[in-house]
Amino acid sequence: MIEAGELAAYLEAQAELAPFWLVTGSEDLLKLESVDLIRERARALGYTDRQVLELAPSSDWSQLADSAAAIGMFADKKLLEVRIPGGAPGIRGAGPLTQFVERPFEGVVTVFSMPRPGWQGEKAKWWTALVKASSVVDCSPVPREALPRWLASRLARNGQKAPREALERFADLVEGNLLAAKQEVDKLGILFGPGELTSENIDACVSNSSRYGTDALVRSTLLGEPERVARIVDGLEAQAEPFPLILMMLTMQLRSVLRLSAAYARGQSFVKGVFATDELKRAARRLKPQRVAAALSVCADIDRISKGLPVPQRDSDPWIELKSVCLFLAR
Repeated sequence: MIEAGELAAYLEAQAELAPFWLVTGSEDLLKLESVDLIRERARALGYTDRQVLELAPSSDWSQLADSAAAIGMFADKKLLEVRIPGGAPGIRGAGPLTQFVERPFEGVVTVFSMPRPGWQGEKAKWWTALVKASSVVDCSPVPREALPRWLASRLARNGQKAPREALERFADLVEGNLLAAKQEVDKLGILFGPGELTSENIDACVSNSSRYGTDALVRSTLLGEPERVARIVDGLEAQAEPFPLILMMLTMQLRSVLRLSAAYARGQSFVKGVFATDELKRAARRLKPQRVAAALSVCADIDRISKGLPVPQRDSDPWIELKSVCLFLAR
């Protein structure tokens, strides 16, 4: 598997392109840029004929093989870009897709671009065949801890650099919104030109366009990052994220922390049925079981509040109580 950030160097080192490419993940900007890089490399290698197909489960999937077989009159190499925006071919497309990747067409490079399916979809025969046959480019979101480095590499393309504290501030303002991050980097390149940027430059010119997910809140809570927790809760509320889902994910992870803590107390290193991520392991060692149990009790109160039921000695705003319990765990 090739990380999106490493694709340019990887392609440059290849004398020829693999017949099948799979560009997948949830980060749309990285998918677009990855396909662009493959297209540029293909053009440099003589793939002058290009065709784009967008296929849905209801589409006529026979056009996949027909398009690969139909190379233009004045070209002997073809790039076929296949976009599957729904993330799955459906019953109608599974068979033709599986058959298509079993036998490459001479002179044809096919690039599939699609979201990564869920864990059930990854068990499907068509997905297994596609991954096995393809050079896979992973376009997962850039995690917060890697975002300053990503921004620094983008600024370097403009001949710019920034100190660590400025990059951290920049990352806070664009976290979870990579397209906005790219646009802000482009704007800084126009406004200031080559040179070193300061934190003041970032604060004055970069808009707050961060977007957060539930997983970011849970992770920061478990890792003990109170300042970040407060910022994420405010962001989730501003984004009108579904509160029941956030609370459910938090309580599920807290129950897993309790189970891990109990296992560690017994001298066991794992718990059946618990996928022990690094943050879960760290939380199980950092937080006392009594503290987690108390937080779960508060979460039960928050659930009642979110349903419009009064709870004595609790605020009527569930977002306030959510921030309070997450900070209680993060500190």
